[in-house]
Amino acid sequence: MPKLLLLACLVMCGSCSDEPLEIYDTIGGDFTLTDQFGDEYTLSAHDGKIRILFFGFTHCPDICPTTLAEVSEVYAQLDSEQRQQIEILFASVDPQRDTASLLGDYLSSFKLPVIGLRGTEEELQKITAQYASFYEKVSLDSALGYTVDHSSQTFVIDRQGRIRGWVSYDQPASALLEMLERLL
Repeated sequence: MPKLLLLACLVMCGSCSDEPLEIYDTIGGDFTLTDQFGDEYTLSAHDGKIRILFFGFTHCPDICPTTLAEVSEVYAQLDSEQRQQIEILFASVDPQRDTASLLGDYLSSFKLPVIGLRGTEEELQKITAQYASFYEKVSLDSALGYTVDHSSQTFVIDRQGRIRGWVSYDQPASALLEMLERLL
């Protein structure tokens, strides 16, 4: 019985750790892209903020809107002081379709202060490789012509620009909230 009780406590408190989050220094790093307003965005220029980074595209039917809705859910649970310490980044992996205007319109529907980022095919290939992510254009027999298969993890980047963890698409929004709270 004591072993069963100990196991139950470990399961219930496994996510309640006061241990610092790991630093994943073999992936990630600085990059520069253009935001939805046409301004240059360099990750290191925003050190001091905690960043949430997600790679996606505006015509994504499921992963992207679901992830942004979950980020919105997490953001709503933070107080205003905590919100001021966070930047949310959505880096488009569809440079052909995702114009600055389309990116801005798409992201404004989520009621989040999301910075939409775009770049050239070469820039995106470099950055997704840095972040151990991928994307690939896939032809469709539809009016859209193609879709984009892509990684679905949401990265949490600390105030010094280091990846401190990520949340997979199949994890609950509470996993992202816990990571953020440990960094705030």
